[in-house]
Amino acid sequence: MPEVKLHAEKFEVLIARRGRDVEWRQAVMCSCWNPLSGQPNYQCKVCKGKGYTYEDPIICRALVTSIVQNKEFQDMAGVFDVGDAIMTVPKRMWKRLPNGQWNMKEYEIVPMFYVGMYDLITLTDDEVRSSEVLVRNRPIYERPADTLLNEHVTGIHAVRHADPDTGVLTVYQRGVDFEVVGNRIDWLPGGNAPADGEQYSVVYWHRPVYTVLTTLPKPRHQDGQDLPRYVALRYRAGGFEPK
Repeated sequence: MPEVKLHAEKFEVLIARRGRDVEWRQAVMCSCWNPLSGQPNYQCKVCKGKGYTYEDPIICRALVTSIVQNKEFQDMAGVFDVGDAIMTVPKRMWKRLPNGQWNMKEYEIVPMFYVGMYDLITLTDDEVRSSEVLVRNRPIYERPADTLLNEHVTGIHAVRHADPDTGVLTVYQRGVDFEVVGNRIDWLPGGNAPADGEQYSVVYWHRPVYTVLTTLPKPRHQDGQDLPRYVALRYRAGGFEPK
């Protein structure tokens, strides 16, 4: 039987050329977890009951592909949901220059090679559409007032208020009635706006965010080389609050 030798460097070059930039935030388990119940303190003011806090984002290069009904993946990590993805993370990558270009003669270690469960991955070159209801000047589940669930907002399609009693639909204009500051709707003085405590709907685009579901248990060290890691990702449809 012929000997099969894998070349990690060629794999890394493939990821550099065909991969994409992602934003990686490492998850840190909050010390509020109760060792007896196995649950975080839902009143914790640090993690807000989520059980994890997150390190500052780091931009890394990886290969992200959607999951098909592949028996190999099912055998390794069970059943996947619609929207899940596989991310391939190299140990090394071409050195990134300050202008964003690559120095193809030098390599550097990819911090995300040590990615783990519950880390957050944001696709920086993609966007999805979401719709949700906010309440003017009222926080929702400890989220600041007029703040959308998803960070990395890339565009607003519509901000509207529907009066269920009169049937009147009010459409608000960006730059006249409101502006978007990060992922917050900022109502402008002198513009039209919902009354305090009144609900309104927002349709917007944002970068998709995934959470690391598991690291797939495949041998990653062979012939003296550290081969890229396989990581299963789950789409965070409801957004997240990193702090």
